[in-house]
Amino acid sequence: MKKAFWFSFFTMLFFLNTQFNTFHLIPEEKFEYSKLEESETLVIGKIMNSEHGKIMDDGGFTGTYYFKGSGNGRSVVGKQVYEKYIRNEIPEKTAYDPYKTQIGGQAILYSLFDRAFGLDNALNLDLFRIFNSLSLSILLTLFLYWISQKFNFRVSVITFLLLLPNYWLFLYGKSSWWCNWVYFLPFVYSLLFFEKNKNPSFKKYIFSLSFLFFLKFWFTGFEFITVFLINSSIPYIYYHFENKISFYWNFIWRHFIILTIPLLLNISFLLYQFYLLTGSVQDGIYHLKNAFTRRSSSEYFYEPNQHHLILLKKFHLDIITRYLGNSFVNEDFTLIKIPFAVILLTGIICSVYLSLKRIDRKLVFTTWFSILAPFSWFILFQQHAHIHKHIDFFIWYCPFLILVILLISLTVNSFLKTSK
Repeated sequence: MKKAFWFSFFTMLFFLNTQFNTFHLIPEEKFEYSKLEESETLVIGKIMNSEHGKIMDDGGFTGTYYFKGSGNGRSVVGKQVYEKYIRNEIPEKTAYDPYKTQIGGQAILYSLFDRAFGLDNALNLDLFRIFNSLSLSILLTLFLYWISQKFNFRVSVITFLLLLPNYWLFLYGKSSWWCNWVYFLPFVYSLLFFEKNKNPSFKKYIFSLSFLFFLKFWFTGFEFITVFLINSSIPYIYYHFENKISFYWNFIWRHFIILTIPLLLNISFLLYQFYLLTGSVQDGIYHLKNAFTRRSSSEYFYEPNQHHLILLKKFHLDIITRYLGNSFVNEDFTLIKIPFAVILLTGIICSVYLSLKRIDRKLVFTTWFSILAPFSWFILFQQHAHIHKHIDFFIWYCPFLILVILLISLTVNSFLKTSK
């Protein structure tokens, strides 16, 4: 009963912070923008397109729904479609501009829900956002539950208090497009799985993670793919790492199987969508290749007066520098900018302390290994990170920074013990 209370309590607080910004920990202007971020208008355009015709019209892709009298450009038209949608209007379609880089599975599910229940559109949108906020909140609370099982309840409380002000973790948690909760699915599941099963069935592990990978591809496609892949493997490394050939071999083949089937299903469905849209599977193959090349390109530019970034770009350090320099807490409370570099520095100090005290050195090692997740995206997909500064700070937490925060919590807990 006590566990159920605390689980519900933490979930509720995470949910209120994500859905409503109840504690004003998210900067107000950013929270207001997140209520109708441009990418989410692609979901609304897809739902409108399904209401106008069939679920798989235009390949079933998300996109921008043009109608008579609409403006030009995704941003302008997207907001116009949003206004029409929440007023339960379905204007006659004049054109549809599909977004073809991912299958848009989340919007297909929303469209099926919309068709099945026929609810008011404004209520539909609220329910979709609540679903995403609640899913993220439950997964973060399950992470706290794992901490309480692995360490103790006090460490989980400290972690909760330190996590909550990190607004980038929650900013787009409600978004019906970004569906940020999917990035924590295999990570949290695997932590609980390995903690419960000291001699685990790896067949069950492979089957379960394959299903969770399928959900990720269905909801968010290839978005933050390198981050997701590394993030998902962290619990396995934490519980089973040994510097032996057998470990590396088992790690590679198990995770290769986990990835292969969901990836092939995702690509196959995407190519089927292109076949519905253009009549050619080849168009889909070309588009995937072009999207990868574009997102991994370093062909982006700075203003002539941004000398330091131009210099850093020559050494491929500009993106990481920018993402270390932004604040991770609401400056309305701190009154000064507290950049991500501060929390990394704190994490280094706590890592040294925990190592000297011989407190879970495996966690310290695994935490710093997990920095490869955000770094992989900042380095390999520079163009995406350059453009999407409103969302890509989130990947610091997948799972690197939430593990850093756990290290800080363990350090605080150690000091509290010694001060008694």
